This record gives sequence, structure tokens and C-alpha cells, in this order.
Amino acid sequence: MDKRLGLAIVVSIAILWAWWKLYPPPQPPSPAAQSQQGATHEAAPASPAENAKAAPSSAAPVPQPAARAPEQQLALDTPDARYLLSSWGGTLRQVKLKDRQFLLNRHEPDSGIELVKTGRPELAPLRTTFAKADFSLADDMAWVAEQPAPDTVVFRAQTDAVAIEKRYRSEPDRYRLNLSVSVQNKSDKPQSHGLIVHLYAQQDPEKKGGGFMSYASANLAELVCWANDKARRSAVEPLAKEPIDLVGGVRWAAAGEKFFTIAAVPFPESPPKERRCGARSLDPLTGEVFLSLSSRTLAPGEKTEYAFEVFAGPKYNSDLQKVRPGGEDAHLADDVDVTFAVLSRPMLALLKLFYRLSGNWGIAIILLTIFVKLVTFYPTQRTLLSAKKMQRLAPKIAVLRKKHENDKQKLGVETMNLYKAHGVSPFGGCLPSLIQMPIWIALFSTLNYAVELHRSSFLYIADLSAKDPYYATPLLMGVVMFLQMRMSPAGTDPQQQKMMAFMMPIMFTGFSLFLPAGLSTYTLTSYLLGILQQLYVNWADRRAAATA
Repeated sequence: MDKRLGLAIVVSIAILWAWWKLYPPPQPPSPAAQSQQGATHEAAPASPAENAKAAPSSAAPVPQPAARAPEQQLALDTPDARYLLSSWGGTLRQVKLKDRQFLLNRHEPDSGIELVKTGRPELAPLRTTFAKADFSLADDMAWVAEQPAPDTVVFRAQTDAVAIEKRYRSEPDRYRLNLSVSVQNKSDKPQSHGLIVHLYAQQDPEKKGGGFMSYASANLAELVCWANDKARRSAVEPLAKEPIDLVGGVRWAAAGEKFFTIAAVPFPESPPKERRCGARSLDPLTGEVFLSLSSRTLAPGEKTEYAFEVFAGPKYNSDLQKVRPGGEDAHLADDVDVTFAVLSRPMLALLKLFYRLSGNWGIAIILLTIFVKLVTFYPTQRTLLSAKKMQRLAPKIAVLRKKHENDKQKLGVETMNLYKAHGVSPFGGCLPSLIQMPIWIALFSTLNYAVELHRSSFLYIADLSAKDPYYATPLLMGVVMFLQMRMSPAGTDPQQQKMMAFMMPIMFTGFSLFLPAGLSTYTLTSYLLGILQQLYVNWADRRAAATA
């Protein structure tokens, strides 16, 4: 088989296989799983210490709405977002972004994207419950709300046994709140409890995806636990069958979607104590993630405090990296679901640099593609030169095939001897391309999950994170790819090469039609640069042949 053809097939299959492994379409829950959704939720989770001794249980049951005192809502306004807090549980009822990029109507400052998708008050983020507590705290009890300063909101509740306070304070860094929860024992006997913080995600049924045609428009809600040095994430539906339950080095919990998140990051404890993070599906469209801290026992009159950094905003890598409660890196940047982070993050940094130079994200993508092409120029050049050498050997290989058409083993030996005599490696074209695979996949992942591209325009494209509205870039990419393959060396089997010159562009065009426009811009630019490099190789080859 022609080496160039083999290279195209290997690389194409590898890319498609890797893509579907990395970004599999969501699978609908089984009927059994759906039936389980309607069942009564299990009892509250044990504390991490108790969990080590017993089988894991799911999170605290979600209460049903009950009659309660009128809700009081207080706001914390920052330059980047408006946080609306509720006296019903001292929860976060809404986060509205202010940056112009996230305004649904660019002429209305109050039309920012809202991050809290669960409208029901009992599913509001940062709901707190107490596991295995010696006291009872009703979900519908009245919390006293006050705002002692523009940057601070306080909620207080008490029973005969304990007094509880939740204090929110806006932080100077973007999209950040500080949350402290204090519990004081008012009784004359010891009181034990374990604090649990709950977050929720709501799946938009119109954005569940499920295949190529909905890839760019898909936006899965996800629940994430970071434990034991890695992030464990899941969409809502798979949690019906496989809930998450992790005990050990839990660092944070988050609920969000592709470009936005709400995360609770506890401050380090001294000495370190065991924590638990779990996630489950409440119904086919709603998921919960909880963070459970170790049990504490308070002597009469004693008070304890839990401190958290709360991040609620877009997944800008630079902002996520600044979340360092107690000076320790929380690794919250792992909430961004990129592949080959060791390559993806430098690429994102370069993309931002090119944006600062150009002032447009579309141009920045083009500049990044040029940079990647320059970095991979040498291995690509080796691939193209190897194809040229194979083309010159095509007549001799044809003679060998005719001579040894009945002896495949002899044909293989003679072909390898021919390659060796002319200094051609049969793997010389494939290996450099396979080496570039991690770079290509990392670049695709970077562009697909970069919130910087969300609602960013380029030429006629209004949103680089959505598909091209007119399919112009993927269709043009198909034409350019066809031209490049027609320019490529014919190889040892011109008929197969000609057939692939039609099949490959059609396949990749169909693949690109439903990718985000930012990725289509990258592929189009990449193939245009590929044509320029092929022209250079053809010119160099003709010049070498003329002087030979």
C-alpha cells in the first residue's frame, strides 16, 4: 500500500478514535436507572471517619419545599458579577456575570449570563446540612439576614442547642467569595456534627448533544470532585448508574458546565483530616455534588468555624489558578476538561498572547495555528520528503510486484531491499505524523474548552464556540484539503491515491461541519499552510532533480 495513503488512513483513524474516546456522546439512562430516580433518597452521608468503616451512602436527602418565612435576598456586587444570596438556608440563589462578553444583549448591562440553573430554592448552591448531628436544624427554619458592609452578607440561625452563622464576603480577585460557617454549642453538654456543603447542576435538555450533528451546540452539566490528585467528573445522566463517592485527599467540589462553574474549596485543616466528596443524579436533568468534612465535637460554649473559598464564574485558567486558600494550590484549574494539559495550557497562554497582539480571538487562532505549524515544520517536512522518495520508487516497486506477484514473501524482502538501497524508511513518513498527534489533540482540546472564545466574534461568525452558521469554514476546508491531496505525491498506487483524494476531504468536511467555528478556523488555516509547505517541497524536489 502507498505509504502516503497508509499515513492518511492511520492518522485519520487515530484522530477519530482519540476524539470519540475523549469526547464520547452522552448515553441515555436505562429504564432501570430512570425508575430509580423516583425512589426515595437515602439517608444523610456519614462523616469521612465513619465512612471509612462503613459502606458509602449517598448525600443528604433533598428536602421538599415547605412553608417558611418570606425569603429575603441580599446582593454582593463586584465589578465582574452580582451574587444574590437568600435567607432560605443562607444559599447562593443567583450569579449574574457583568463582562460584556457574557451579556445576552450587548446593550443591556443587566442581561448577563446567569450561572445558577436550578431555580428551586431547595436546590440552591452552597446549601449546608449536618450529618450525624446531635442537634436538629430544620430546612425551613428562618435565618436572620443582614448586610453589615457592602462586601459582606451574614445569615444567622439558632436552636436550643446551637447557633449557626454563614458569612459571605466578596474577594478582590475575580469571581471569588469567601464563605465562613461557624457553629457554637449553646447547650450544657457536648454536641457532635459533620458539615456538608451541597452544589447542584441542571442539564438544559436542548443541549444534551448525542452525536456529530449536535457536537458544537452540546453543553453538558457536570459534577466534579477533586480527590487523590485528580479531578473525577461526570455528567448528570451517568450518575444514575455510577454515583461518585470518594474519601481521602478531597480538595474541592464543583458543579457547572463547559465554560462556567461554581466551586467550593475548603481551607486546609491542621492537622489534615479526611474529607468526602460525592455526586449523584437527583432526576434525569438534575445532579448534586456534596463536600463532607470530618465530624467535630464541641464542648459546652465552644465554637468552631469552617472556611471556604467559593469560585463562581467563567473557567478562565488564570482566575482558577489564583484560588489558593491558606496559600495552598487547590488545583482548581483541573476543573477545565482539557486533554494533555501539559501542552494545552501553554497553548492557551500563547492564544492569549496572540489575542493581546491582534485584539481578536479569530486572528489569535490563526496566529496560534501558524506557530504550531512552525514548531511541527521539521517532522512534517520529513513526512513530505519521504512521500516524494516513495513516489520516485513507484516504477521500480511496480516492476517488483509484477515479477513476484505469486510470491508475497519474496516481494516483501525485495521491496525492503529497495527501500534500504535508496535510503528510504517505510516508517519515515508515519512516525513524524504520529509524534504530532498529541499536539493536534491538545490544540483541539484547548480551542474547544477555551471560555475566551465563548460569544467572541470573528468576521461573520458571532460565536467562535458555536458552529459556523453558514458552514463556510468547514466547506472551504474540504476544498483546500482536496487540493492539498491532489498536490501530494501519487505514491505506488495512483488509483488508490485518487480515490482517497475524494474520500478523505468528504469525511473530514462532514466531521468539521458540526465543530465549533474556532476549531473550523484552525483546521482551515492548517490545511492552507499545508498547501504552502507542499508547494515548497514540490519546488525543492524539482530543483534537486534538475541539478542531479
